[in-house]
Amino acid sequence: MQKKILAAVVASMVAGQAMAVTIVDDGTNKATIGGYLDLRYIDQDNSVKGHAGDSSRINFAFEHKLTEATTVFSKAEWGFDTTNDDTHVEVGEDKDFMWQRLAYIGAKNDQLGAISYGQQWSTYGLVAGWTDVFATTGGEASGYYGAEGDALGTARAEDALQYNHSFMGLNVSAQYQVGEKSLNATETRDGSYGVAASYDLPMGLSIGAAYNEAKVDSTVAGDDFKAKSAIVGAKFEADKIYAAVTFAKLKNRDVDSYVGDAEKSEGLEMYASYQLNEMFKVGGGYNQLKDKSNAAQKGEMKYIPVEVVYTQGPIQLSGTYQFEDSKKADGTKAEDKVVLQARYYF
Repeated sequence: MQKKILAAVVASMVAGQAMAVTIVDDGTNKATIGGYLDLRYIDQDNSVKGHAGDSSRINFAFEHKLTEATTVFSKAEWGFDTTNDDTHVEVGEDKDFMWQRLAYIGAKNDQLGAISYGQQWSTYGLVAGWTDVFATTGGEASGYYGAEGDALGTARAEDALQYNHSFMGLNVSAQYQVGEKSLNATETRDGSYGVAASYDLPMGLSIGAAYNEAKVDSTVAGDDFKAKSAIVGAKFEADKIYAAVTFAKLKNRDVDSYVGDAEKSEGLEMYASYQLNEMFKVGGGYNQLKDKSNAAQKGEMKYIPVEVVYTQGPIQLSGTYQFEDSKKADGTKAEDKVVLQARYYF
């Protein structure tokens, strides 16, 4: 057994970033360890300058085959900060060195699909994730994340009961968040639901749409509301090319610091990349989030990132230059940003 574990560890070191370390695989039971250590240097005049490392993570996944067609599974993942500045803050909690990202259990059947419960990647992400593929930025205009993305069910959905199935090119997903979740001193999420579907065409083109709605109760009379997120998108994958675009309409969502908590907003994300060779990839895109409410002063998030990514075995190195045109409601404008990244997958 020790020789098998050692062989798996050694293989994982040269297998590339998509691999995790398989520590057990006897045909019935499987256990893996994965994740990565991520270090970044950010330089943005008048805003951020220095080391950042709150993207690192470690996960443990387990599977047990009940029959040839049915498998039960579970996964747990934690993020950790490699800096000493305690930059990560969970909603309503203190700053932490480690925090939970995923924790779910489920069962999948070849003919019937999969059902799972816990904190897991959302149904909304079936489409929103298509443009959230930059090395160090992006994913800020679709309503995917934001200050309360996990609690409202659009990001790593908490307390989520989820169903997923794929057949004949059609992918479907449905999700319901059970129970209540405190958002702040006066607001509580009282359940949410999400649905999504996408279709994969033979030539590498996929189209999809997703919708998420969360009911939020307030202790302030008359302040109850529904947080709504709707998105459509398309992606194309062929040989060395990847391209994707998503468009989102959001209501009562706080997904970006420039727009803030807007009654209505619209987001556009685009990404395209070309694999130059086995090691180098170049990419670029566009993120824009507009405040569409009736507010007298409005902010707007808008930037164009371009990146070069180098991958060799478990190592990823990248450099991103982000051309900024974002501004807050008070007129404060963002400066261009440079991000240098080093990541080691394990």
